[in-house]
Amino acid sequence: MTEIKKKKEEPKIDIFKAWCKGCGICVAFCPTGVLAKDEAGYPYVKDIEKCINCGWCEIRCPDFAITVEKKTKEKKKSEERSEEAESERSFTTG
Repeated sequence: MTEIKKKKEEPKIDIFKAWCKGCGICVAFCPTGVLAKDEAGYPYVKDIEKCINCGWCEIRCPDFAITVEKKTKEKKKSEERSEEAESERSFTTG
């Protein structure tokens, strides 16, 4: 039997370096080792494929300097639909 595996949707991790103080809490709490520290002590995404989208780094960051969001095709489609509906409303009302 051949197993067909679905390709996992990779999350998007944004690190706002202007807000980050380089405490390393996000790196310490990451259960899969996705994040690492650079030479200056700031976090960076080392291996996005390992991310399980648990959100621990985002929850534990005291500076709100990191966000994790899952990229899904359905989310993109719903955003497109809402944009289309909004443009239709503004066209008919304005």
